[in-house]
Amino acid sequence: MQNSQGDARHTEQIEAHGLKALRLRASGSEALVYLQGAHVASFSTAEHGELLWLSEQAVYAPGKAIRGGIPVCFPWFGPHGTEPRFPAHGFARTREFHFEGSELRGNVVVAELTLAGSSETAPWFPHSFIARLRVSVGPELCVAFEVKNTGASDFDYEVALHTYLGVSEVRQVSVEGLAGAIYVDKVSGESGLVQEPAPLLFTGETDRVYESSSRVTVTDPARRRRTIVDKTSSRTTVVWNPWVAKAQRMADFGDEEWPGMLCVEAANVSPHGIHLIPQSRHTTTTIVSAETL
Repeated sequence: MQNSQGDARHTEQIEAHGLKALRLRASGSEALVYLQGAHVASFSTAEHGELLWLSEQAVYAPGKAIRGGIPVCFPWFGPHGTEPRFPAHGFARTREFHFEGSELRGNVVVAELTLAGSSETAPWFPHSFIARLRVSVGPELCVAFEVKNTGASDFDYEVALHTYLGVSEVRQVSVEGLAGAIYVDKVSGESGLVQEPAPLLFTGETDRVYESSSRVTVTDPARRRRTIVDKTSSRTTVVWNPWVAKAQRMADFGDEEWPGMLCVEAANVSPHGIHLIPQSRHTTTTIVSAETL
């Protein structure tokens, strides 16, 4: 990586909503990345415009998670398994990462941000680690989250790249790529269900964790595009939309915003969390792109 200044033609260090951020540009595409949480808040291409969704009620403040974009859920997903007072989805999304630099690789700009385990993270996660997020911006968006065990003992963790996609109307889109996958339905509480061969459609609150390593395609006829969420080293996919009632219960989510978003998340969550022995590492990657219908 280049020094922390990066290449000014492709990487601009800015302040957005009072928080430190990066603006990355390459191949007619642009992304906004906050250092807090290494949070990709926006990704647009010249042909398809904005592909991600960000709430108009999102809160921008130190220690507060941003609603939308691609929050990083680490080192656990959802509520902590044994400590309900611990922060939901872990601490990574509210910690400030260090910008290590950026460089142009062909027609793609790559920026790197890191977060190391410290005395501040130890009360939640008493392990030595370094987390490294690489954001690659070009014709597609690639977000790769690597965790290295820098300590002397094994540890386990969960991770989700909690991707909020922008859609025209969630009740009019369809999702393909999960047919035959076993899933847990967190709304009904049922587990061991199998996704039907037909595309997934949305008629109510949806919160499902699929055992799947496959590419997912979201077809949006009104926007005349398919949004593709591909991934590597991810054994679970989370699909989420809060619908009416849950959206109303969230202060940072507009009551009428839920039809315009759909989460399709590359993840490794229970029972497919990651086990790391000392000095080993694992990288979970999601790739977001679009094509015209």
